Amino acid sequence: MKIAICDDRKEDISIARKELERITHRLSVKPDVFEFSDADTMVEDILSHQIEVVLLDIDMPEVDGLEIANDLTGKSPFIVIIFLTNRSEFVFMSLRYRPLRFIRKNRIHEELEEAILAAEQKIASEIHMLCIKKGHVETHYPVRDVLYIESNLHYIEIHTNNGIGKTRGKISDYERKLEEYGFIRIHMGYLVNIRYIKTLSLQGVILDNEEKLPVSRKNINSIQDKYTKELEKLIHGCNILSD
Repeated sequence: MKIAICDDRKEDISIARKELERITHRLSVKPDVFEFSDADTMVEDILSHQIEVVLLDIDMPEVDGLEIANDLTGKSPFIVIIFLTNRSEFVFMSLRYRPLRFIRKNRIHEELEEAILAAEQKIASEIHMLCIKKGHVETHYPVRDVLYIESNLHYIEIHTNNGIGKTRGKISDYERKLEEYGFIRIHMGYLVNIRYIKTLSLQGVILDNEEKLPVSRKNINSIQDKYTKELEKLIHGCNILSD
């Protein structure tokens, strides 16, 4: 796991690095830690190093941490953002970036370990592979790349940004396989990755790519409840700062 500490204050970077070193034994793999304090090259450097987790100070005098988050998530949708701040007024402004956690700088000793463990778990979930067998051929899809799964007669179609895979099977079997990875059944023939849901209503589900899928109108309440719970799991720990 590659972790970036992004802060214009070198002393705060030093504190965060020491805390990361303290909790290394709790992680499955020792992380590679990178430090970034130059606002002008911060986004470029993070992306070039293929950083997976970003500890990002929201309130930097030379750059808006929210703008950095916006740029990062736009270019790397699955990057994990953990905001560092002591200013609670920024919390609600930053929810649109789906941060994994908010950590108070004066509580970093108590709060960082749980946040990094959650990040490690989230990354593991994102790279889980869905295996599809067709005869003697196996095709593997990272679950985060699957937009939705469609049942078509006795076949299952795996829709991704790169095309459609097809195999024989039942959608109910895939529902059980993927229920812990952020997929919800919106209709008897559709299983959708909530990562790509733009809107969910009685009129249907609209994905980020503007594709529209049908929704079961009679089950809309339970579908919306399920969506909310899965979304909370996906961005688990979006906790509000409090004493």
